[in-house]
Amino acid sequence: MEYVALDLETTGLDPERDRVIEVGAVVFTLDAVRTRLERLADPGRSVPDAVQRLTGITAEDLTGAPTADTVLTELADLMRERQPVGHGARLDVDFLVAAGFWPQDREILDTLDVARILMPGAASHSLPVLAAELGLDQPRPHRALDDADATRQLLLRLRNLAATLDERLRESMVSLVAPYSWAIAGFFSEALTLPREVVGVPGAAGGGGILSPAAGVPTKPASWGRYVGGVPGEAGGAARDLREGMPDDPSAVARLLGPDGPLASALPDYEHREAQLQMALAVAQIMRRGGRLAVEAGTGTGKSLAYLVPALARAVRRDERVVVSTHTHTLQEQLMLKDIPSLRRWLPWDFEASLLKGRSNYISLRRWRRYLPEPCRDAEELKFKLKVLVWLSQTNIGDRSELRLQGPEEAFWERVASDPLDCAGLRCTDEDCFVHRARAAAERADVVVVNHALLLADVGTGGSLIPEYQHLVVDEAHHLEDAATQSLRCEVDGPALQGLLRRLAVDASADQRTGLIPEMRLHLHFGASDEPLAAAERAALAAAPRCVELFQAAAEWARRQLTEETTRRDEAVRLLGELRERADWTPLAAQAGDAVTAIGALDAELRRAVALSREWLGGHEPDQDLRELEVIRGQLAEAADLLEQAFQRPDPNRVYWLTVQGRSSTLVLRSAPLEVGHLLREQVFHELHSVVLTSASLAVGGSFDYFCSRVGLGAEVETLLLPSPFDYLDQALVCLPTDVPEPQSEEFEPAVEGMVADVARRLRGRTLALFTSHNQLRNVYAGLKHRRDLDDVLILGQGLDGQRRQVLRTFEESDRSLLLGTSSFWEGVDIPGDQLSCVVIVRLPFSVPTEPVFAARAEQLRDPFLQYALPQAALRLKQGFGRLIRRRDDRGAVIILDNRILERDYGRAFLEALPPASRYLGPARGIGRKIEEWLSLASD
Repeated sequence: MEYVALDLETTGLDPERDRVIEVGAVVFTLDAVRTRLERLADPGRSVPDAVQRLTGITAEDLTGAPTADTVLTELADLMRERQPVGHGARLDVDFLVAAGFWPQDREILDTLDVARILMPGAASHSLPVLAAELGLDQPRPHRALDDADATRQLLLRLRNLAATLDERLRESMVSLVAPYSWAIAGFFSEALTLPREVVGVPGAAGGGGILSPAAGVPTKPASWGRYVGGVPGEAGGAARDLREGMPDDPSAVARLLGPDGPLASALPDYEHREAQLQMALAVAQIMRRGGRLAVEAGTGTGKSLAYLVPALARAVRRDERVVVSTHTHTLQEQLMLKDIPSLRRWLPWDFEASLLKGRSNYISLRRWRRYLPEPCRDAEELKFKLKVLVWLSQTNIGDRSELRLQGPEEAFWERVASDPLDCAGLRCTDEDCFVHRARAAAERADVVVVNHALLLADVGTGGSLIPEYQHLVVDEAHHLEDAATQSLRCEVDGPALQGLLRRLAVDASADQRTGLIPEMRLHLHFGASDEPLAAAERAALAAAPRCVELFQAAAEWARRQLTEETTRRDEAVRLLGELRERADWTPLAAQAGDAVTAIGALDAELRRAVALSREWLGGHEPDQDLRELEVIRGQLAEAADLLEQAFQRPDPNRVYWLTVQGRSSTLVLRSAPLEVGHLLREQVFHELHSVVLTSASLAVGGSFDYFCSRVGLGAEVETLLLPSPFDYLDQALVCLPTDVPEPQSEEFEPAVEGMVADVARRLRGRTLALFTSHNQLRNVYAGLKHRRDLDDVLILGQGLDGQRRQVLRTFEESDRSLLLGTSSFWEGVDIPGDQLSCVVIVRLPFSVPTEPVFAARAEQLRDPFLQYALPQAALRLKQGFGRLIRRRDDRGAVIILDNRILERDYGRAFLEALPPASRYLGPARGIGRKIEEWLSLASD
């Protein structure tokens, strides 16, 4: 077979707007290069400065060059009857499709896909990084011919790499790809059957374990158990012998982080941070005497080390386990991959740390065995299965984060993620269950890192998910209330409820019956004594139409409410008392009662069937069908309880609402607690010796009252407010334009577009614009994309040019970028240095007042705006501001375009929530120039 590796250089990322400026291609076989193509193309428009700097192609180079159509015609001739190859080639293909040079039936072989399959643990799969790691020849990165030739070399290297895989793994992969004709299948079919003597490839993927070709899962690898939740190290037996010599006094513990401590000796660039020592001392003290401590530690404090050091000292010396809970995976990874390994190197004692996640983060080998032989619907599913096959030969923890799933892979993961319906319970062992392994590692650990969702789920299961612990550190604690609300939220929709009933019994026709109960009747061979199972089957078939009728009627009722409330902008109907008193509610409540009664009758029959099955099995561990039956029964009971509450007996401590989703008109019933503070206090904090809650944004105007009231902390809580070590007066400028239209006016979005464009043009990108509305983001994005004055700026929109992780990575890797993001960008984004010099906050981040949970909670307060809406928004603004200054040498500006911060009395609360930065008030047209001057002072 002949291949043609190709690459395009373009003026930007939009195939409809941008143009090709260079084409590179290499025609080759597995043995030799046949020919090369390198052509410049006149784009017929200016080339952005950022592209010129990246590629080295100047406007003069393109003068007199042929048109793009002429050059692409040459490329099309080369591709004829050959297999195209590219790296991250989706954008190249999009340009070729837009230009009419890509046949509909053509498929490209993407070395990015192959690299992700064969090298799942690589730090990066970008072409320059792989070229450097594998020693490929790429003298001019980002030039078309050099990138195309590097792609050719990479394909050959990956082909050889496939040949070095374990023989059983190769056999499994060959069997998997055999039925398919996709390009990826053809590559592996050929590469995996190469002679074994092709060896010695750097970064080989084999050797981690032995793969069974029948089952498609590894047996016990040689390295099994060498890692505890991703942190190298054996059990800390040596540390136990050193207990008596370990510091116990809080001051001595804090001094470990001081200028005379081991950290200062270990790090050549150590910086003494007084706030870090104060926090470490406070944490050590509260863990010693017991109590509750809330700490706001500004950016740059080093709060993770400030709580980890006293936590580890207490855990190892006293045998008192500490749980650290975070909100984001990003912080979990920082703790497990950076902070804890660093502590292991310089702390004078050993310890064990474990990362524990929710069940769905781990692969189920039971589900994987069933999924692997199923036919692949498309090439994307085949790539996923190949990736998992290789990954399973290497992984020690089975955690999905190692796979770095992309796009449709998220849906495929749901097919293999650990699920309680597939759990074998006591029959599972550490050797074949990653969930059991993770929990066993946590049982041995001194510090266990979890997220808020798992922390709260553990409470809901009576402590069965996390091993017993005495101390809790909640980082990113400003998310705790929302996380608790989410964990206690209940919902049920018609399709989901119907799906549960169909899993029990489906009366498809008179001679064809499927479902779990009929299968159990055949499997268990009850004979004449199977009446309880038969009765359960009849009850399931009777309950199904009642549920269908209820959700159809409720959807029609909800649509009428939305039609009548013409001022409503969302699709949620909160089930208020006055609605329940209307005449049209009575028949709906009666239908709900019928559905609840039918599910109750089914529940009674299922209980009888479960009891009979247990008796017939003689008390042994029940089989998988019986376990699934019990889980479904529990889920149906929860659904019936929610239906009864919402339609007949509402709990005054909960809020209920109906949502009609999209064009499908699927109705979802949801419920959430009105207040979670008492639940956190009684079920999470109550039994613990100490609780530390920390974040960069907990206080409003210097007070912790709002935060403490929301999470159930009373007068007993101790608080500590530590300022950031940054000099905000010198490093940050807050710009407040005095002439921006009202946020609700038609002139607001054009004003936002003009301001963002002016700043991005002057700063050559380096700007992040934060929106509170996806619709507003899309409108401003569309306007910016058509501005000629931004030709040399790469404009990225969240959800338009990719999801959060994709656009953030592109922003970080590009010289001149403008990024427009919504809620998920207001925090957790760390872009230090000159890459980000301006943050534009489009609107003050108030919650939508009609959102059901927010509205219900606001109604409980004497002054809902001052007690709830305002402090919540002020904390969010504080988070948004925090994206700007991440290091001591960062410098930049924040622009707040919402004029309410100047014209409303409450604007002062927002300004007081911000760090003490320099400020500029003036007309919008002068702000871009002011920021230019501000930043130029830093470079002078």
